[in-house]
Amino acid sequence: MISYNVLEIEGLKEVLETIGTACNYLEIDFFLVGAVARNIWYANSNLELRGTKDIDFGVYVPDVKTYEQLKLFLIENHQYIQANENAFCLLTPDGKGIDLMPFGDIAQDGEVMIEGSGMTTLKLDGFEEAFKDGSIVTLIEDKTYKACSIPGIVVLKLIAYDNRPDRRIKDIIDITNICAHYPDIESNMIWEEHSDLYEDNISHHQIGLIVLGRMMKEIIKSNVNLKTRIIQILDNAIEGKSDILEHMIRDRMTETLDEMAELLVLIKRGITL
Repeated sequence: MISYNVLEIEGLKEVLETIGTACNYLEIDFFLVGAVARNIWYANSNLELRGTKDIDFGVYVPDVKTYEQLKLFLIENHQYIQANENAFCLLTPDGKGIDLMPFGDIAQDGEVMIEGSGMTTLKLDGFEEAFKDGSIVTLIEDKTYKACSIPGIVVLKLIAYDNRPDRRIKDIIDITNICAHYPDIESNMIWEEHSDLYEDNISHHQIGLIVLGRMMKEIIKSNVNLKTRIIQILDNAIEGKSDILEHMIRDRMTETLDEMAELLVLIKRGITL
């Protein structure tokens, strides 16, 4: 069980309870994504958390009408306010931005378009797969919620960066931090479920990144186009055709682009083999 205080996200309890009430009323499902899902993993692993003001949800909705009903419920019953610059964002009464990212049958050709001002179109490739095959149930104090798993987070962050590389650099920083910690945090699972990899003469850390790729593969394998896209994003990074490797560097005195590329090569190996 995790406490709200440990997650270090101001107002999270009230927001979660409110979104839960609204989704239950409309009989739709949702899961936590982004920084909150990341912090849940960190908290469960006793790692130092990165503070965040972002509270992001993926909401599984059949159509635009249901999505608009969700927003209207929050506005009329909980005094949420529509953000001017983003039609997918509502503000809590005290001004916190809440992103409600709709996925499922609402998407047409991989995009969701709604009426409003500012951003009215989203590409949410991977959300449905992450929800179905990459979400975990977590207990936060006395209630359970679905949250995106770490392999699912990596999938979604790669796509988010690829969609908007000029505005999603933090996603690559998060992926780099995940690469640093995943092999140690998931050590027991790696030893127990992926012992075949220890036949190769490589380190535990390298094996852990291959396992991360394997877990990503389980999420994206049902969607050939999604799997192809993830591999292409990794290939472009490894070959220096994107700026991902540059953004992965945390200490230019001790780290190199080749070392960052090797991390992605290992993840790709887990996805493709």
